[in-house]
Amino acid sequence: MTPDAIPPSQPEARTDPLQAAAQAHFLSLLDGPDAQTRAAVAAWRKADPAHEQAFRKIEAGWQVAGGPAARMAAQDEAQIAAYLARIDRAKTRKRVAVALCALLALGAGGGVWLERPHLIADLAADYVSPRGAREQVTLADGTKVLLDADSALIEDFSASERRVRLLRGAAFFDVTPGAIPFIVSAAEGEVRVMGTGFDVRLQDTGADVTLEHGSVALTAGGQPLLLEPGQKASFDRAGIGPVQTVDLGDALAWRGGRYTFYRARLSDVLNEIGRYRAGRIVVTSASLAEARVTGSFVLDDSDTALAALQASLGFRQRVLAGRLTIISP
Repeated sequence: MTPDAIPPSQPEARTDPLQAAAQAHFLSLLDGPDAQTRAAVAAWRKADPAHEQAFRKIEAGWQVAGGPAARMAAQDEAQIAAYLARIDRAKTRKRVAVALCALLALGAGGGVWLERPHLIADLAADYVSPRGAREQVTLADGTKVLLDADSALIEDFSASERRVRLLRGAAFFDVTPGAIPFIVSAAEGEVRVMGTGFDVRLQDTGADVTLEHGSVALTAGGQPLLLEPGQKASFDRAGIGPVQTVDLGDALAWRGGRYTFYRARLSDVLNEIGRYRAGRIVVTSASLAEARVTGSFVLDDSDTALAALQASLGFRQRVLAGRLTIISP
């Protein structure tokens, strides 16, 4: 396939015309619609009870600046809309073409890159959750761990410590109390507890830990920190970022199938969407990947999540062979 054969930019097609129409009307309301647009959407919803039902389904699947997002956005409303400028489209098209050629050059190995990019790491892990599904596991000491979709964990217990390493994704740990310390290694940092409930999520730039109950001692970059329930901190090899007070219902909503985020990097949000979507999502622009977004969506509906992000940021979206999703300015 030559670069000229790349399909035009469009969201992945829906098979249900009513759902597609409802999504289109919903997206038209996201970015400061005029009175005519609002009236058209209202008329469409009133025209048929099935229209209203379909619209409410889409509305329930994505919430922007409302519900969980509004509570978080209120902390720093003035900074939410500061998105980075789009880069030159001609350069973007060139990068897309290069990425496509590289993919085709992989040949048969491309299937592994698309569907099992972490195959080697998974072979070394003790617990791996499948893409698109959360999984509950029980460790040797009775500790309960809820793995987010497409996550991997290594268990390494000894007589002196109960240590696990989060290789990928996210996990909520409900640690069985005991005299032997329980330690989670992630992003070149450690979270040490006795009996506690907490969440660890790997990001491109490090990791986040959120404490639900009990207490944790976080160490990264030689810095120690004690967290209290309702607090969150980010860390990497360089150290620990500022402590944040969070709404636990929002911060841990992924356990119930909803992902809520406030001023998150677009690349991190796309990573979460990718855990619940076949194939891979690739962002061609570093500046676009760093754009900050706020919202909430149902994890099981990745199409609606991507379409809403596209409506908010104005990026282009291509889906090739139903497996490779390319995001570009």
